[in-house]
Amino acid sequence: MRRKILSLFAGTLLMMLCGCQEMPITPSEPSKPSFVVELSDSDFLEKTRKGVVLLDAYAVWCGPCRMMEPHLEKVAEALQGQVMVARIDAEANREFARSVKIEGYPTLFVFVDGELVVSSPGARTDEGLLELVKKYIGKASTEPEPAPPASQEEQ
Repeated sequence: MRRKILSLFAGTLLMMLCGCQEMPITPSEPSKPSFVVELSDSDFLEKTRKGVVLLDAYAVWCGPCRMMEPHLEKVAEALQGQVMVARIDAEANREFARSVKIEGYPTLFVFVDGELVVSSPGARTDEGLLELVKKYIGKASTEPEPAPPASQEEQ
């Protein structure tokens, strides 16, 4: 019994000396919804076809790309309904990367109704992102796409 108590005491003392502590189990906070849309080769053209889109082409290993994530999120939330803020992993989506000739990460793009109007390499803060896209807000066509013609059978 004495040996068991000494062993417990020694373990506790060792934990205290090394700075280790038992962490209380607490429920994690619910994650905040993201306002940034993740794109891929398969939906890139469709998602950038209408409206103003601010697109961040990134690589998962890129430090500046990761540092931009909260700035993108802030801008996406602030411009919700006016500009779609999106990201695309350019290394995993090679077709996209070839089509826009990416030379480095991150690279920012602005599309207006499917047309590339800005290509800008380098990381930016939320202020820089707003500066990049603000002159295009309201420039996109707001007309809905025409409905396909009704077939003869429907008439």
